[in-house]
Amino acid sequence: MRSKYVEIIKEYIQQKPEYKSTLNELKACVLTIGATEEELDEAIKELSGLPGASNLILKEGPQNQQNTNKFADFFRYHLRIRKGYVIALAVAVIIGIGLTRFNSFSPDYKIVQTVPLATKPTPAIKPIQVVYANSNPVDPDQIFSVKATKTPLVITGKPKKEILGFFPYWMLPDESKIDLSTVTSISLFGLEVDSTGNIASGNDDQTDNGSMWKDPKLDDLIKRARNQGLKIYLTLKSFNDASIESISQSDAAQKNLIANALYLVNSKQLDGINIDFEYLGDPTDAVRNGFTRLILNLDSELKRQVPDAVLTIDTYLVSGSQKQLFNIPVLAKNVDAFVIMGYDMHTPLGGPGPVAAMGGDTNIVGYIQNYLEQVPSSKLILAVPYYGYDWPKNVVNPTADLVKTLPYAEITQQNKNSQLSWDDISQTPYYTYKDDSGIDRVVHFDNVRSLGIKYDFINEKNLRGVGIWTLGYDGQNQDLQKLLIDKFINQ
Repeated sequence: MRSKYVEIIKEYIQQKPEYKSTLNELKACVLTIGATEEELDEAIKELSGLPGASNLILKEGPQNQQNTNKFADFFRYHLRIRKGYVIALAVAVIIGIGLTRFNSFSPDYKIVQTVPLATKPTPAIKPIQVVYANSNPVDPDQIFSVKATKTPLVITGKPKKEILGFFPYWMLPDESKIDLSTVTSISLFGLEVDSTGNIASGNDDQTDNGSMWKDPKLDDLIKRARNQGLKIYLTLKSFNDASIESISQSDAAQKNLIANALYLVNSKQLDGINIDFEYLGDPTDAVRNGFTRLILNLDSELKRQVPDAVLTIDTYLVSGSQKQLFNIPVLAKNVDAFVIMGYDMHTPLGGPGPVAAMGGDTNIVGYIQNYLEQVPSSKLILAVPYYGYDWPKNVVNPTADLVKTLPYAEITQQNKNSQLSWDDISQTPYYTYKDDSGIDRVVHFDNVRSLGIKYDFINEKNLRGVGIWTLGYDGQNQDLQKLLIDKFINQ
């Protein structure tokens, strides 16, 4: 019996009184998210000893699918927080992993040398959820409707670091308005990979806008980037645990994915691949080892066909200290860089707080240190947010629909009449205001001051560079571009 499942079921019953009267619905919810009836029984049994639990009388009743889905969302969110995000102080040793180099895509395995995980992970860091909540599209027309004073950007030096900008498909309508002069590389975000290794790249692939691949504006963007001497990568992504598990454990799916990926890279003469596989479950050794094998074989075939190509992987802040999908020490020998997603410490799935904190219970500094104990600094890119979140200030556990994702351009427009506050611990700004309904709201974000601190940290630790999520979110503002020039170019 899994105690964390029991604890989350208990917490949900206590927070949602309506479940005190409907057994069928609660049981359906529990089974939906993979818990068992025994764990439900244990939660009810333990609740019976709590104050007020005498009113917990579960009755048979009709099932409501909408409530089932809400419970599943609640459960997955809290499970992400509790399922092992306590940093171990013991030394973890990786068992030898069967890896292959796909000689002619052969499925034969090779045994590689075992590599220990970091022996001294940074302690006393509060667990954070791992979720890419900010990948929801925003309206580029709204971003560029915000007027700003523009002055020439003066660039007198050459970039000292990689400045990687993610270019999401939803910004393509206004691609010509996005200035690329302060980045060294862009990654086209992103084409979806399914469980068999197929990649959405057709005009009718609307599930994740695979149509971007055949959009004439993408060709315009690529031509413009190439004329400016930028490296151009393709992001291949999957946010589906089942699909990632299938690919990781199937030789056929891996062969298919690698063949498809190389075709796409070669068809548009791109410079590399960025892998954004965001797995939220507890991977088995087979899944973890299979993912590692996929990356090693992808790197091998990519470098065989395009010798100067770059392969990067997007990873969570916590990935340097926890045994998740990413076997960091082994992967570090076979990828060019990890793009560490240094944001979403607070998201629409929880209460308000700093999005990308440098200090406090949860902070970038401590998590990056865990990476540095295993990976050369030259292979680490810290990605920063060009966005913030707008929460209702006094709502406990707000639903995601009550929280807004605000691109930097909209934040600068909205806070013109608000007093900015500064959090000395997280070293990030925030402000409060009343909306049209009179509700108090709070916005946490990053600006020149807080990003400057992060850029100084990148230079101090001699990391490979900075990643930007996402290009264009600053609209017509130029202060964030000037900061990149000051910190990484004109030095």
